[in-house]
Amino acid sequence: MDINSSGKFIFLGGARSGKSQIAELAIAKRHPAICYLATAPRAWSVADADFAARLVQHQARRGSNWQSVELAAPGDLYEFIERAELPTLIDSVGGWLAGDPDFQPDLKRLQAAIRNCPSPLSFVAEEVGLSVHPVSDAGRRYVELLGRTNQAIAGCVDRAFFVVAGRLTELYSPTFFEGQK
Repeated sequence: MDINSSGKFIFLGGARSGKSQIAELAIAKRHPAICYLATAPRAWSVADADFAARLVQHQARRGSNWQSVELAAPGDLYEFIERAELPTLIDSVGGWLAGDPDFQPDLKRLQAAIRNCPSPLSFVAEEVGLSVHPVSDAGRRYVELLGRTNQAIAGCVDRAFFVVAGRLTELYSPTFFEGQK
């Protein structure tokens, strides 16, 4: 399976690893029109000047062929995926989870939406399992949930990639597992 012909990917990496930029390049290479779904709550860009500056950088990288959409509420993601008509880049899984005050995503519904989505999808997801162990209960729950969510998404996509220092490494390709059960 070639990166230019498969439809659903996940790009994992740490903060500032380059995962968003690589995911943007990968989907833009394959599709003339793309939807960018921003998952972080709008309040973050109002309250955090650094986060707002990063959003401006992300927006500047994308061309006029990108349609940007902001997720209104965490629960809207499932229906958005189910109805996606354009190839879509979802950035980011961690922002989506952090925006849910209950940390209660429906992972089965998420997986069903991904599997049933007729359009190509690319997910950008933080890999926090490589960092310092959180000291707070909320931090530990977030790390646990993000790990489970990344695994759930990775189980539904064609390819999984890890980005470190702006470099891409493939983690999974179905051709490796063909015939192995």
